[in-house]
Amino acid sequence: MVTYTHFGKQPDVLKHLVLCEVLQIEKPQIYVETNSACAIYTMVHTPEQKYGIYHFLNEANEDATFQNSLYYQLENESMASGNYLGSPALAMKVLNNDVKGCLFFDLEKRALDNIKSFARHQAVAPPIRTFNCDSTDGVLKLLPSLPKSTFLHIDPYEIDKPNSNGHTYLDVLIGATKLGMKCLLWYGFMTINDKQALNKSVSEKLDKAGIKDYACSELIMNAIKKDTIVCNPGILGSGILATNLSQKSNSMIQDYSKKLVGIYKDARYKEFDGSLYHDTINKKQNIKIKRHL
Repeated sequence: MVTYTHFGKQPDVLKHLVLCEVLQIEKPQIYVETNSACAIYTMVHTPEQKYGIYHFLNEANEDATFQNSLYYQLENESMASGNYLGSPALAMKVLNNDVKGCLFFDLEKRALDNIKSFARHQAVAPPIRTFNCDSTDGVLKLLPSLPKSTFLHIDPYEIDKPNSNGHTYLDVLIGATKLGMKCLLWYGFMTINDKQALNKSVSEKLDKAGIKDYACSELIMNAIKKDTIVCNPGILGSGILATNLSQKSNSMIQDYSKKLVGIYKDARYKEFDGSLYHDTINKKQNIKIKRHL
């Protein structure tokens, strides 16, 4: 039994909705995922999933843009059988044989076995390789051998926490970006203080590395507080950081994020306000706390 329980929650909606569309737009030759987890999960109807994928699919029925999205189409079909597709499955389905290879990293061997099993049962699937190791060092070591046409999906939650060798997932993004590769990094936070510290750290490190051209989009639950955690729907705030993507992809990320705010405007998570607001990393580090906090 694989231990992951994060699937189908609201942050997955943002992350996977964007991932599917970006992959279709950018059409990479190599796909690398740092924290793959499983390809497919059995849904269990938790309150977090009801606030996440179930709410999205229900509300998307009234929105033509979301109905036409790859994420909606793939998950709607899979959910009819009681399953949620994780990012490895979504990537394989979007890219199919148009990619030369998919490389999946995870510390959980059973998650990698799940990916291999899923790939074997697909009529069309790209060649895959799995790596059961620390992906921070593993990907950094691999980067010089990868073509510029590589796409990195970096999905660790804690992007600035150093591993035993002092490397972070932000280092992975910076290294890949400098090599010209396309990157999509997801991160999360639980309080406004966490968000401010993370935003400051990211903007400073990117500036120091000479990376000024990047896109960022955050979705934050209105129930979030400055320094206390009042509820836990999975994550209270999460963001997408993108580098070397086309303008079409960057515009899509912002547009889809703002449309998600719209379909969550009347949402509830248990007894809490489940509505969202949109924000970004301020490149001048002038981060403002929302007025309602």
